[in-house]
Amino acid sequence: MKRIIIFLFLFIVIIVFYFTFIKVKENYGISFEYADDNNNYASEKTITSRKTNDIFYLADINSPNISEPILDNIKKPIESSNFISIIIDDSGNTLDYTDRYFQLAYKYGITFAVLPDSPHSIDFSYLAYSNDVNVILHMPMEGSDYFGEETIIRTGMNKDEVFNLLDYSFSKVPYSVGMNNHTGSLACKDINIVSYMIDYAKDNNKYFVDSYTSAESLIYDLALENNVRTAKRNVFLDNDRDYDSIMKQWRELVKLSKEYGIAIGIGHYQSEETLKVLENNLPLLYEDNILSVDITEVLTKKLE
Repeated sequence: MKRIIIFLFLFIVIIVFYFTFIKVKENYGISFEYADDNNNYASEKTITSRKTNDIFYLADINSPNISEPILDNIKKPIESSNFISIIIDDSGNTLDYTDRYFQLAYKYGITFAVLPDSPHSIDFSYLAYSNDVNVILHMPMEGSDYFGEETIIRTGMNKDEVFNLLDYSFSKVPYSVGMNNHTGSLACKDINIVSYMIDYAKDNNKYFVDSYTSAESLIYDLALENNVRTAKRNVFLDNDRDYDSIMKQWRELVKLSKEYGIAIGIGHYQSEETLKVLENNLPLLYEDNILSVDITEVLTKKLE
């Protein structure tokens, strides 16, 4: 009888150990060590699965220059892995492709940047939220071609005007936790305008991704100076909308990810060819030891 009791006890201990340690570990993604300021391996962080309720965490998703490493204070993960983040601009103009896009977003972590005055901005944002998909505000800023749009941040605006316009724009994109710029080659190099937008982001706990529409953009640098969550676009996927051209840009994104640890790509919602490239290639990233991560989840945790 004693032997049976001992056997049952050992069996229960093994079962508890298995589900407590092994299965829990399987529910998470890639663990990796990161270096402290003295380049010593300090501890371990975990990037979790997209299907858990946990948040991706990356220390420092900051790119000093478009061709330099974005993750300055991080060592490449053990047995993997480089990272890609995809943002889809100009969302909200149509509800076409939502099923296809949201399936990809749920599996591979895609953030949708929604134009505030697009016909379906509110509907798209609610639909994304209901599908556990992240949206941000795609904020129009004055570029070299300005056609008199009302909802656009222009050079010469004062701080109150910028704040009021951002309040309105965020109200049109429910559940957005950050923003990136739409066009803006003029406004993004205006130190006053960018400072107002950075102040707004800081006051309202939003992050600000620099779409890098101009080499003179101040968004990224001023955000860093003011301790606002930020990142900078590396590759536009679809300036040319044919499949082969988009594939060329995709390969460049993959190359930068391998070279620097992480790369950020921006595509455009209205380009079905972009969607096809993502559908065909996101599932293949594992072959290159690359993980697709959601920029929203990365930046939401970045400074905590």
